[in-house]
Amino acid sequence: MTAVFILIASLVAMIALLHSPVFEADARIHIPEIITEGSASSENSSEQKNISLQTAVEILQGNVLAEQVMKDIGGMTRLFPDLARHGKKKEKLLSQALAAFQERLNVAVIKETRIIQITFQHPKAEMSAQVVKTMLRFLQKELKKLQTPHEALGNEQLHLLNQEMHRTARALAMFEQSNQLLEKKRTRTAEQYEKIKALFSTEQERLQKQLKKLNTLEEQFADRLTPAESASKQEEREQFAEERKDILRLKIYEQNLKEKYGQGSSGDRLIKNVRLQIASLENRLYTEAGIPETEHEKLEAAAEQIVLAKLSYSKEQKKTDRLQRQLRQLENTVQRLAEQDAVRDELRREAETARERYATLLEQLRTEEQFRARSEQILIIEKPVLPLAPIQAKKMPALVWAIAFGLIGSILYGILGVFRKDIASAP
Repeated sequence: MTAVFILIASLVAMIALLHSPVFEADARIHIPEIITEGSASSENSSEQKNISLQTAVEILQGNVLAEQVMKDIGGMTRLFPDLARHGKKKEKLLSQALAAFQERLNVAVIKETRIIQITFQHPKAEMSAQVVKTMLRFLQKELKKLQTPHEALGNEQLHLLNQEMHRTARALAMFEQSNQLLEKKRTRTAEQYEKIKALFSTEQERLQKQLKKLNTLEEQFADRLTPAESASKQEEREQFAEERKDILRLKIYEQNLKEKYGQGSSGDRLIKNVRLQIASLENRLYTEAGIPETEHEKLEAAAEQIVLAKLSYSKEQKKTDRLQRQLRQLENTVQRLAEQDAVRDELRREAETARERYATLLEQLRTEEQFRARSEQILIIEKPVLPLAPIQAKKMPALVWAIAFGLIGSILYGILGVFRKDIASAP
C-alpha cells in the first residue's frame, strides 16, 4: 500500500507541477465616483463610493463585457481554440467560452481603497495582455453609459432650444427683409405728416381770421339794415333778421349758379329769377327799414363783400377739411407703422431670449460634460504589460492533491486486496 501511495502521489504531483505554462497579465485601476442624476455629489460618501466600486466590479465580472472582449479580439475560438474542436452549437459554445473566460479572470478590490486589480490567465502571453487592455477600454464605455439618459435629455433640450433660436431668428430676418421698404415709407410719411400738420395749422389760423372778418361784416350789415323803430314786436324783428339772411343766401346761390352754368347758358333764366327775388326782397326790407335810395348801393356793396367773404371762407374750410382728412390718414399710417415697430421689437425680444436660453443651457451642459469627463476618467495605476514568463505552479495545492489521490488510491488498493483474500479462502 505504501508503494501504491508513493506511486500515485508522485504521478499527481508531477502532473500538477509540470502542466502547460500559463501567462498572467494584470492591471490596477482607480475607479472614479460614478455621478448619476439625483445621486450624492460628496466624494467622502462611503455609500456612494461602494456603489461606484461595486458597479465597476459587476461590469468587469459580467458576461456582457466578456462577450464584447472576445468579439473584439477575434472571437471565442481565437481566445479558446480547444472549444472549436468539438463542433458544438453556437449557444453552447458561447456558454462554455464565457465560463472559461470567468474562470481565468480575477477581479479584486483592494481593501480600504478604490483600486481594483484585474488579472487574466492564458497560455499565450500576448493574449492575456490584450484581454486586460480590451477590458479596460470597454469598461470606460460601460461607465459612460451610466450618464447617457441625463446627457441625452440635456442634448434633446439643447436641440429644441437651438431650433427655437433659429426659428425666431428666421422670423425676425424675414420680417425685417419684408419691411425694409417701410423705413423709407416711414421717413416720407413722417416728413409729409409734419408738412401737412404745419399747413393745417396755418390754414386754421387763416380760417379763423376769415371767420372773424365775416362776422364783423355781417354785424356791420345787420347794424345798417335794421327794422324801423315802429317794429317793436319780437316776431317782426326776428322775421326781418331772417329775411336779411335770405338776401345773403340768395346772393350766394346766385354766385354758385354762375360758377356752375356760366354766362349765356341754360342757367341764365334761373339766375334771372334769383336776381328778381333778391331785388324784391331788398326793396321790401329797405322800405321797412327806412333806408334812403342813396344808401342802397352801399348796402348792396356790403352784401357783396359778405357774399365774397362767405365764398372765400367756404373754400378755405373745404381746403382745411381736406388737409384734416389727409392728416388723419397720415396718422393712421403712422400708427400702423408704429404697430409694425412693436411687432419687430417683440420678435427681437423673442430672438434674444431664445439666444440667451440656448447659451445658458449650452454653458451648463459643457460644465456638466467637463465634470463628467473628469469623474468618468479611469486612472490606470498599473498598465497591463506582456508577461515575460509563465506563472509558477503553486506547490502547496499540488502537494495536497498528490496526498489526497495517493491516499484514495492506496485505500482502494487495500480494499481490493481484502476482496481477493476472501475469494481465495472461500470453499
